[in-house]
Amino acid sequence: VEPLRCVEDVVSVLNWMHERHSHGGQTNDDGDGDDDSTDDDSTRPRPALLGWSHGALIAQITAQRHEEALSKLILYGSTYNPNMRYPIPSPSETTNNIHNRNNNNNNKNKSSSSHNNKQKKEGLYAELHYDFPLHEMAARNEYGGAMEDFTNTGCPAISKLFAEAAMISDPIKVQWWNLHQLNECHPSLVKVPTMVIAGDQDPYAPMQIQAELFTHLGRGVDRIWSIIANADHAVHLSEERHRFVENLDNFLETRE
Repeated sequence: VEPLRCVEDVVSVLNWMHERHSHGGQTNDDGDGDDDSTDDDSTRPRPALLGWSHGALIAQITAQRHEEALSKLILYGSTYNPNMRYPIPSPSETTNNIHNRNNNNNNKNKSSSSHNNKQKKEGLYAELHYDFPLHEMAARNEYGGAMEDFTNTGCPAISKLFAEAAMISDPIKVQWWNLHQLNECHPSLVKVPTMVIAGDQDPYAPMQIQAELFTHLGRGVDRIWSIIANADHAVHLSEERHRFVENLDNFLETRE
C-alpha cells in the first residue's frame, strides 16, 4: 500500500459517488406522474471525505491535490506530525524490495499437495498464508494489534467485539510502502472546509499537534475543531460515539 496510490483510489471513489448521485439524479415523485429527476451536477455538492488515523493523512493529501473532488474534509484522529519526515528510499533499496516481492510471487505456486490439504484443514488463514508473501508484503493481524486503538478503559465489551471481528474480516495487516510520500502533508495547502476532530485522550493525536494542524489549515474557508471528552483514538466505538456522530452531522449539514 502506497500513500499516493491510496489518494488516486480515493479520488476515483469520490468521482464515482458524485456521478452516481448526479447523473440520473434523484427522483422527486410529487404524485403528478412525472419523473422530476435532475441531471444538474452544479446543484449537487461533491461528497465529503473523512479520514481516520493514518487515513486522515491520505484524506489531507487528497484535499491538497484534488480539492475539486470533495466538498468538505474531516480529519479524525489524524496522526499528522510536522516534525516527522520519512526518509526517501534509495533506488537500490526499492529495486531489492521489488525483486524480493517478485521472487515470492513466483514461489507461492510451488506448494505441494500436502500444503493444499493443510489449507483445507486450516481454512482462511492457511489459504492467505500461501496467497501472500507475508514477510515482505504484510503480516498477520493479531488480537493485540486490533486492540491498540483502545487505550481508554471504557467500553471493554465493544473493544473486544471489534478485535474479534477484525481477526475474522481483516486477518492480514498490509505493510505501508514509500511512506516518504506522506511528507507532502502541509495543512496550509488544504483549501476546503475542514473539521479536525479527536478524543481528548487520544495518544496518537496529541492535543498540541492537533492544535498546530488546525491553526495552519489554509485561510479563506471555514474550519472547526472538535474535542470529544473522555475518548481515545477510536471515538466512534466508544461510549462517546453519539456525540461524535452528532458533531459530524452538524458540520456536514452546515451550508457553505
